[in-house]
Amino acid sequence: MKKFNLLALVLSSVLVAGASTAVLAGDRHGGHGSHLLADGKMFKGLDLTDAQKTQVDALLKAHREQMLNKAERYAMHEELQSVLNSDTFDEAGVRVILEKQQAKKLEQEVAQLKLQHQIRALLTPEQKAKLDERKAKMRQRMQEKMAEHQGKAGTE
Repeated sequence: MKKFNLLALVLSSVLVAGASTAVLAGDRHGGHGSHLLADGKMFKGLDLTDAQKTQVDALLKAHREQMLNKAERYAMHEELQSVLNSDTFDEAGVRVILEKQQAKKLEQEVAQLKLQHQIRALLTPEQKAKLDERKAKMRQRMQEKMAEHQGKAGTE
């Protein structure tokens, strides 16, 4: 049950994190995680001002410059694969590579949460209230879907 709750928390955080970055800026297909809520329903009706949209765009641009690009992610993957494909297993080498990857992932998560906080700080109290209400509804729907899925898995 603890794993299920942790999974639900992580999934909802990822959903909101990814959606907030791309959808608030109107970048529905290029932002990190934007595919999760590409229709923008979460932020529709918040009525961001032009100034807010400009500020969000600036935050997103700065955030994108910090994120790993595909070439960097591929290089990290290839580094691990080269160790795995060698004739002998180098546990110490694998640990070093994995620790480096985990450190980078941690930095990206921190940057993502910082971005969310910065974007939220741009919202008016009314916009924050609307956003919080939508997040609560989304969490409720996710919990219902997960409970439904768990119920189906238990009957198999």
